[in-house]
Amino acid sequence: MLNPSDQAPLSAMRVFAVAAHYGNFKRAATELGVTPTAVSSQVKSLESYLGCQLFDRNAQSVSLNETGRQFAEACEAVFARLNMAVQEVRQSASRTSITVGVGALIGSQWLSKRLFSFWQRFPETGLHLQYSPGGVEFSDGQTDMMLAWGDGRWPGLISEPLLWFDTSPVVSPFLLANKAVLTDPADVLTLPLLHWKDQFDWMEWCAAMGVETGGRLPGVVIDDSSVLLRAVLSGQGVALGLLPLIQNELRSGQLIRPFGDKFTPSRSYHLVYPPKAMKHTQLKAFRDWIVGEANQNNS
Repeated sequence: MLNPSDQAPLSAMRVFAVAAHYGNFKRAATELGVTPTAVSSQVKSLESYLGCQLFDRNAQSVSLNETGRQFAEACEAVFARLNMAVQEVRQSASRTSITVGVGALIGSQWLSKRLFSFWQRFPETGLHLQYSPGGVEFSDGQTDMMLAWGDGRWPGLISEPLLWFDTSPVVSPFLLANKAVLTDPADVLTLPLLHWKDQFDWMEWCAAMGVETGGRLPGVVIDDSSVLLRAVLSGQGVALGLLPLIQNELRSGQLIRPFGDKFTPSRSYHLVYPPKAMKHTQLKAFRDWIVGEANQNNS
């Protein structure tokens, strides 16, 4: 570690940076609220510390020399980073709430049941759950984190695997009322297929069950999990249900699992956030809390 007496004189560097910006000690003094003599004294002390001149001086004016120009650029970059760090710390210290984007099904059937636990641990932190049925998006400047279903690849963002759920085809008894009972996995192709976000999950399930698809499946793609669930309940088709999230519908008989086998898809729920999120104390606290809750769920 540097001896305190050997460390760079930051106050003198700050004065120099302002003087270099204006190219004039008098204007720098006005900006800093000191006298031109004080500015000159600080610059001279910095030059003495560095062992070289930063300004060329004559009777009427001063001007940066080449060394001074290079050092001024370095100082500007340092103070810009320092100012940014100060703003981030101040914003983190003043933050009282966080906003988490979440889909309807995971929000209502998993996260909502754990909110009291969050409140108990962080009673001073407000939590805003923002309904986000579509993709991962942070351009609104309001969303801090998201719970998102996918493979974890969202460019420019951090994603942590959070929850793995078994899945199985589910269907309303209304749809099967006038049809034969489904006995073979390939029989699902005789029904309208309902896809969540894309065809990937159904394609993966078919491959695992040995169902030939020819590389493409028919059906309707629905982004919103709540709309997908309503469509299945009303007998519009068969969907792959995330079993822990539809237990009520299965117990009540509103949905039926034609096949007993479960399948764990490669995709899962992730906690997704911008890289700078962990600089905020409240966001890190939420991240640690929800990862802990997910670990209990997965164990």
